[in-house]
Amino acid sequence: MIVSRCPRRPGRGQYAPRIFESPEQPAPRLSRRRVLLGRLKQPSAYLEPLVHGGLALARGAGAHVLRLDFPPSADPLPRWGHGRPPHARLLELLRAAEPDFRASLEVVARHADALRAIPLAPAGPREPYWHTDWLPGLDAAALYAFVREGAPRRYVEIGSGSSTAFAARAVRDGGHATEIVSLDPSPRAEVDALCDRVVRAPLERADLSLFAELEAGDVVFFDGSHRAFAGSDATVFFLEVLPELPPGVLVGVHDVFLPADYPPSWRGRWYSEQYLLAAYLLGGAPVRPVLAAYYASGSAHLRDVLAPLWRDLPGVHPLGTSFWLRSAGEARGDALGAG
Repeated sequence: MIVSRCPRRPGRGQYAPRIFESPEQPAPRLSRRRVLLGRLKQPSAYLEPLVHGGLALARGAGAHVLRLDFPPSADPLPRWGHGRPPHARLLELLRAAEPDFRASLEVVARHADALRAIPLAPAGPREPYWHTDWLPGLDAAALYAFVREGAPRRYVEIGSGSSTAFAARAVRDGGHATEIVSLDPSPRAEVDALCDRVVRAPLERADLSLFAELEAGDVVFFDGSHRAFAGSDATVFFLEVLPELPPGVLVGVHDVFLPADYPPSWRGRWYSEQYLLAAYLLGGAPVRPVLAAYYASGSAHLRDVLAPLWRDLPGVHPLGTSFWLRSAGEARGDALGAG
């Protein structure tokens, strides 16, 4: 049984990168109370009322309950990183892409003055700000810089909120004619005024011909449910959207910790989409990693590229968890080339 309700993300500084820890460092001890009932194949009579009562409470709280005949994993600890070695082949793949990652961070650095001009705290309903739990510092900076630098004809995001405000600010600051498209059944923030087109439906029920309109240089940012179930938005994105994108589209996927697993504090969220992304990369899909923000956050020589920016933004954690890649096609000559 899984009782899943997407909790509030950790506040700033609560999930610092730890993918390069010593393999000998013990993994953190986690409470197993949440998986106890799932491990009991035949709950005793005195547990039955607790189980059914808990299900009723979960439904009343807006949670979605899945009944499973066995627990999702016999080992609930992260399999890679967070006290264990990172995934070896993914680590090798990302190390090989470090020149592109550095080039992307240098693109962000070119827009440091414009990023410093964004307020730390809310300054208006349509303005981005840094002190938000929903978009860590490097993710916000990279999104802004990629849109500002690339001047895409169209920016499409699946999941809207803080990202919309940063993208719209980049379009405005750059004087671009970018069309901003929001695909989200229920955005966390009022973003319609920032968008040129809104689709208030989940991805799995949306008209996917929208993505056939994209061309080289356009940007897609995916921040959905993060769960790969039958027919879920993550499944549709990785099996129906991403493989069909025209060459040269820049794609960002949020909340990706590769080459590590999801952090221990997120275990109860049952996120799984990054495993689809990992299989995509390991299988040799025709994509080019542009920036793995979590990996870059854990690399001292890559972190140094933006160190001056973060010194001028007090309280903004320089972490990122977005994974940026370019769909099939040759680049113009730098990591952000549209091909």
